[in-house]
Amino acid sequence: MSAADGSFAFEGLPDGEYRLHAALQGFAPADEAIHVLAGRPLSVSLRLWVLAFDKVVVTAEKAGERDAQAAPLAISVLPGAELLRAGVKSVEGVAGLAPAVTFSQNTGFAQLTIRGIGTNAIFTGADPSSAVYVDGVYLARPAAVLADFLDVERVEVLRGPQGTLYGRNAVGGALNVLTRAPSDTLRAEARVEVGSLSELRAEAAASGPLVKDRLSGSVSLLRGVRDGFVRDLDHPDHPLGGDDVTAARGKLRMALGARSDLVVSGDVTLEDPTPLTYAKVLAVKPGFEIDNPQGFRDVRTSTLADSRNLQYGVSARLTTPLSATTTLTSLTAYRNLDYDVLVDTDITELALAATHVHELQHQWSEELTVSGQGARLGWVGGVYVLQDVDRQPTSVLLPSAGLENRLEPAVDTSTAAAFGQATLAITRRLSAVAGLRYTHERKSIDSSGQIAPLDLSSQPLAGTPYAFTDAITDDAWTPRVALELSAGAQGLAYVSATRGFKSGGFNATSRAPGLGYAPEWAWSYEAGFKRTLLGGRARLNLAAFHTDYEDLQVQTTIRPGLQEITNAAAAHIGGVELEGVLRAMGRLQLGGHAAWLDARYERYVAVGVGGVTGDVSGNRLSNAPEWSGRLWLEWGAACGRLGMLSLRAESRFQSTVYFTPFNDGVQRQSGYGLLDASAELGPGRWSLTAYARNLTGTDYITGSFGSPPPAIGGRPGEPREWGLRLAVQR
Repeated sequence: MSAADGSFAFEGLPDGEYRLHAALQGFAPADEAIHVLAGRPLSVSLRLWVLAFDKVVVTAEKAGERDAQAAPLAISVLPGAELLRAGVKSVEGVAGLAPAVTFSQNTGFAQLTIRGIGTNAIFTGADPSSAVYVDGVYLARPAAVLADFLDVERVEVLRGPQGTLYGRNAVGGALNVLTRAPSDTLRAEARVEVGSLSELRAEAAASGPLVKDRLSGSVSLLRGVRDGFVRDLDHPDHPLGGDDVTAARGKLRMALGARSDLVVSGDVTLEDPTPLTYAKVLAVKPGFEIDNPQGFRDVRTSTLADSRNLQYGVSARLTTPLSATTTLTSLTAYRNLDYDVLVDTDITELALAATHVHELQHQWSEELTVSGQGARLGWVGGVYVLQDVDRQPTSVLLPSAGLENRLEPAVDTSTAAAFGQATLAITRRLSAVAGLRYTHERKSIDSSGQIAPLDLSSQPLAGTPYAFTDAITDDAWTPRVALELSAGAQGLAYVSATRGFKSGGFNATSRAPGLGYAPEWAWSYEAGFKRTLLGGRARLNLAAFHTDYEDLQVQTTIRPGLQEITNAAAAHIGGVELEGVLRAMGRLQLGGHAAWLDARYERYVAVGVGGVTGDVSGNRLSNAPEWSGRLWLEWGAACGRLGMLSLRAESRFQSTVYFTPFNDGVQRQSGYGLLDASAELGPGRWSLTAYARNLTGTDYITGSFGSPPPAIGGRPGEPREWGLRLAVQR
């Protein structure tokens, strides 16, 4: 052991060459060659590399902060620094970074799938099956999910039904985006990024005290542009799939006492990109001749695509103690969405169909929770209410037929829930968890519209009005029970059973009431363990699960302007997920995950394009690969005054996925992998990062569309990209 000043003394050490070896628990040992001469003192500087992991804190269980490794559920935590390094700019980029998470989108409408549970039903009257939250506020509409990340601290991905604490529409799981809170010390940073496709992106954030010990605030800004990566040969100045985003967020934190505070937050995002739909022709239908460009990311369209997405929101989170062991939290929020998009839905140069959707939605919500922690009992309980008003005027233009299909559905949703969950320590190591949620939900629809000649002076076609009103009410009890066996700081093992629920809805293209669909349900049974190994240098998490999925809601587009959502009778899903990370000896780190998923329909007669039906029992669920995984390696070296050089390589892979229940050979994506690499110099007051993504230039699609009259189309994935990012901070 060293003296208090860090010095060592070795008595009677003969002159000569020696090797000094230094070791400290939680750090990699270091060695240094020294030369002893005539007992002269030596000054030696050693750099010890951290081997132990930082504690990853989550709030997923709504009872305050908790170490993720001590939470008895399948949860992945993606820190903001890791998301930045991986180039993740929105929820879409989280796909592949956590086990059994995939993502697709229909022209700006998000389709998140967790453990094989998601939905392609994105229009008014339908809800997602896997939920997305920002700072605990539920995003009710798929068009609100794809806003760019801004000043993100971490993303928590909860896998499996979250029906007890999160409630409705978290049948597959929940994804919670947590942004950084105002700090009590001054923090300022800025990043500028340039890259391929003429990308230019700038972000800035500042945080700090405004009134000492009483008031602190933060502000963050974003401006980004990037050309599209799909060339529209008919509109060469408007490539598809680009970025044009401006966003801002501000927060104020007011200390109301020693343990009480109020955090008020506001954000706004304006996106004005050229949208990309399923624009690449995968197969031409009989009776049509089209010009399908040879390049995978070259397309032809007859309609100039355009979109604009404006969304904003405010929230207030009040946290105050009721006693030394009990805390009250109130989260009040309002959000507004205005999404306007026009795309070519015949996906060819033929002027056959174009669709214009304008979604106008607003929501407000209130969640009131009380949590407590005693010597043996921890608990949380609360109530939740949500009011969601959604309007979605839609026009499907059919120039070749001289017709316009107009829809004007308006859906109002009211939700109220009460929930509670408790954890009881039966022994020092064994705990039991029990929770229950009751949800009451009412939806009403007022739909109008008709098919009319494009000549607006003409009368609507006889028998084509969509005018109807309808209302449904659903009630659900969603429990959770679990047993947890703790191994202290080394980890835990758990088993659990939980139920998920998503309410029923309406087919907006119906012409009469009573033609909607029923709720969907899932019971999931899970066993897992979390283990910290090798003296804190490694973590290994394993989860195995089986889900009975009943009455799942599946949407089929029969033709442009006509969607039908029905309940599949049943499906079963089983899987195993393995996550791990290792700080190897020296300066090497590696980590990743692997997932096996068996997600199949048990009983389902599906409806396809044109109203064709077929028994798809035994087929795989959509966007649910049997195998998927991720592997990353990172190596670092000291570079003197320049700081650290960090080199990182990352690969993600998945096996074949299908995009319809029919599992046909066209609307599918074969297995593929993506390889990324980056080099970062810093970090400190400044850092410089060079990166390349999809190094191998892999061609792949993330979704498909079978209803266009002339062809079946797919949405191309992003190509090879490169860039440089400069960051400064203080």
